[in-house]
Amino acid sequence: MIELACVNGVFSSIADARVSVEDRGFQFGDSIYEVVAAYGGKPFLLDRHLVRFRQSAAAIRLAFDFDGGLLERMVAEGLRRIGPRDAMVYLQLTRGVAPRTHLFPVNVSPTVVMTVRDLPRLTAEQQARGARIMTAVDTRWTRCHIKAVTLLPNLLARNEAVAKGFDDALFVTSEGAVRECTAANVFLVREGALFMPPRDESVLHGVTQGFVLVCAESIGLPVREGPFDLETLRSADEVFLSSTTTEVWGITFVDGEPIGTGRVGLITRRLHETFQARARRLLQV
Repeated sequence: MIELACVNGVFSSIADARVSVEDRGFQFGDSIYEVVAAYGGKPFLLDRHLVRFRQSAAAIRLAFDFDGGLLERMVAEGLRRIGPRDAMVYLQLTRGVAPRTHLFPVNVSPTVVMTVRDLPRLTAEQQARGARIMTAVDTRWTRCHIKAVTLLPNLLARNEAVAKGFDDALFVTSEGAVRECTAANVFLVREGALFMPPRDESVLHGVTQGFVLVCAESIGLPVREGPFDLETLRSADEVFLSSTTTEVWGITFVDGEPIGTGRVGLITRRLHETFQARARRLLQV
């Protein structure tokens, strides 16, 4: 297992990496992040992740020179150091170090943190049986399209789910509208078409989600974007989630009740196979 860190361009082991106690990422969660998968030492969809990174920074008025190439150089060097392997690159940008005050400080430099670790993988058994999830009332803030590090509601929901024997939690509004899982977008399949919640401010606009749509188009699967409720999801033929680290993972049970046959569906499996094949072909690994 290989792990390394880089703080403001300086590489070290993760154990030796340091940021200030007065960093606003620590004090306020005044920070944004991205997670990028690398296959065979090559970053996957890095350009799309950096576009979203830039959008998140603009949304919280965090000034950073995205055109200077620092992030690309850090990622390239980090992956060079660990060699041609599958890895997970975590990028975090904070507003910087300043005496604690609620007002945004002026004339401070952002803190740039990167870690590189082995890419976590679902086991063959997990992939085959699918995810078992529970529903949770969405108590998060209303701007979930910003990939902020303030993830406490997500952590609480995920840990409650795991403690109860589930793999994850699915956020649903008090009115029953389906949003997303704690760290993944959700899709359903009905009558040969793919459905997804609207990409508004209530959900994260997933980079992997976008690539799934490319995969769906490549196999002739029509896509419908729009609101749907929990009962619609429960009655779907198939349901699956997507994220950087899980790629495409079938959801087979929701609150203990089976989705369809209670097995990972044919379309979900085909999408996952297409995802992996297109990703490897795109990176030539």
